[in-house]
Amino acid sequence: MNAPTVSVVMSVYNGERFLQQAILSIHQQTWTDFEFILIDDASTDASPAIIHDWAKRDSRILPVTNDHNLGLTRSLNKGIRLARGRWIARMDADDFSLPERLDKQVGFLINNPQVGLLGSAAWIMNAEGIVEDTFHRNPTTHTEICWRVILANPFFHSSVMLDRQLALVNPYDESIPYGQDFELWGRFLEVTQGANLAEPLVQLGRHPNRVSILHTRDQFRLGLNIMKKRLASHLQNIQWNEEIIHEMRQITQSDWPTPHETSRAWERVLKLFTAFASQNRPDQKTIHQIRQQLIRHLLLSLSFPQGPRPTWPLLKQMIIGFPGATLEELFHYFQTRLASQRPV
Repeated sequence: MNAPTVSVVMSVYNGERFLQQAILSIHQQTWTDFEFILIDDASTDASPAIIHDWAKRDSRILPVTNDHNLGLTRSLNKGIRLARGRWIARMDADDFSLPERLDKQVGFLINNPQVGLLGSAAWIMNAEGIVEDTFHRNPTTHTEICWRVILANPFFHSSVMLDRQLALVNPYDESIPYGQDFELWGRFLEVTQGANLAEPLVQLGRHPNRVSILHTRDQFRLGLNIMKKRLASHLQNIQWNEEIIHEMRQITQSDWPTPHETSRAWERVLKLFTAFASQNRPDQKTIHQIRQQLIRHLLLSLSFPQGPRPTWPLLKQMIIGFPGATLEELFHYFQTRLASQRPV
């Protein structure tokens, strides 16, 4: 039997509510050369029956039953070891893939062989399964993704397609029960390039029983340790705590400033960006875009009147470090402010 192009890997634990539709979304893919590895992680609901019923109807479905609950991380590694496809597509039992997801991701990967980790934008569904009016994007280029992954997850897990050979030698860390994907992306990006398609190809469920919501605090605690290691790889001999990392995440992951940003956090962000930029010199276009975003964010923070905000010393630091970009942003900022104050 010839190996399929894609192996879709899903682990299910008591996922009967959305499982039928999740499986159907893969069954209806326009790209048909795939196998679907469906792992039941010792469910106590109707999930096993749903999986085996589908396996009778679609020969591409490979049902796998765990004798006892292994947890998501170990189950995913089991699925990767069983996979035969060139690429592995991830899916969760409460998320849905749009019909052309596999087709468009395979097409991109064939045309961009340097990419071994590919995601997409996503629609978000509420607890009732109603899709929001707007979709959510992640950074699309490798350099943007490498900047994002220091302090945040640059991929929607269920949107990801990854190189199977790389996944075999870089499996999920089985010591991490939640947020295992965030840790894995950092290792993947050291050995291959990452990308996200700007088009939404998945619908992600957001309901109270979702693992990432049930274990939000544990997931953040584990993620915090990962962030500390990544920060330390860029900036040595600096102490990192939860408060400063949270402030830095607000600065680097949001388009709009908040009243709670501190000069201490901004100074750390600027040091981090300087170190990151020096390590990614070939992609000056993207480095310039990230720099412009930070400058714009800092200038917008001038709008907050609350409390002492030592923004001008930071602007001075930026002007010294990045004179051309900063002066360009300053010109546009004051031009906009003057226009808004001009009498009609």
